[in-house]
Amino acid sequence: MSYLGIDHGTSAIRFYLLPENICFEIPRGEGKFDAIEELSKRTEVKDIELAGLTYSMGDAINKITPAEKVKGRGVLEDSTGSYTGTGTKVYDEITENFKTLVIPGLHRNIEILDERFRALYSHMASSEKVSLCYDAFLKLGGKVENIIVSDIGSNTVTIAIKNSKFFGAFDACIGAIGLEHGPLDLEAIRKIDRGEISANNAFYVSGAKKVYDFKEPSEIFSPGNKRTQLALDSLIMSARMEIFSFIAEVKPDAFVITGRGAESDLVFNALKSSLEKIARVIKLTKWSAARGSAEIARDIAEGKRNILGISVEL
Repeated sequence: MSYLGIDHGTSAIRFYLLPENICFEIPRGEGKFDAIEELSKRTEVKDIELAGLTYSMGDAINKITPAEKVKGRGVLEDSTGSYTGTGTKVYDEITENFKTLVIPGLHRNIEILDERFRALYSHMASSEKVSLCYDAFLKLGGKVENIIVSDIGSNTVTIAIKNSKFFGAFDACIGAIGLEHGPLDLEAIRKIDRGEISANNAFYVSGAKKVYDFKEPSEIFSPGNKRTQLALDSLIMSARMEIFSFIAEVKPDAFVITGRGAESDLVFNALKSSLEKIARVIKLTKWSAARGSAEIARDIAEGKRNILGISVEL
């Protein structure tokens, strides 16, 4: 039997099969594809016992929930974020063909989160971050209790696990910048008030891209001039500040860096040099969230009834 994990990522929908360790992705915006056909090229789909699925914000559910009990694909509103239709098509094809568990994001109605985070922030991390953190937890042996995970990519989201349970997170629109997206500063708020840009679109151009308007992220990760170097340095500083802010509340046993930031030696090594003085630092690949979704499906099938404090509804 096999377990399928799906990561509804910013740039692609990623699939992971366990125990085969088979993975592939479909770029967001890709119109002509059939998820079941793609899976059938790689495995016997009849052998897939259970799928773990992430979709967008995941803010309409507060437990890991069977797909047949989920309304609106587990999302309160579709208007926030970037909509391409690829993730929606995958969600529908997977839930129509397999027994599927839908994984929530971290938001105000996740009761395990620290009450101060729930008071301050309506939403803290989209659903694939839950899977990503579970993969990190298992990667560290399943016994490390306090972990700070920072996913640095198109945007940056940092999550804290305390006593083996989710503690809190800084969403992409709150703290550190990513390559493209980031929190709104005063200039952005004034543009919104003048009607020059929507809040959503302002968020989408408030990352390192506002320092240097790159065409490809590789321009930032291989800086060729003072402006690209400044964009890179600003990204690293911003992520470092967000990670260190959690140390006021969580004494970490390990740090985990993932996303395109982990793939860049310049970003990873700069962060590692600061963080390794405190605790172990590891990196994960872009497949971690999809693998974590499959691991969640597998472990629930084998009897586990909470994932880092998030309950399971069967």
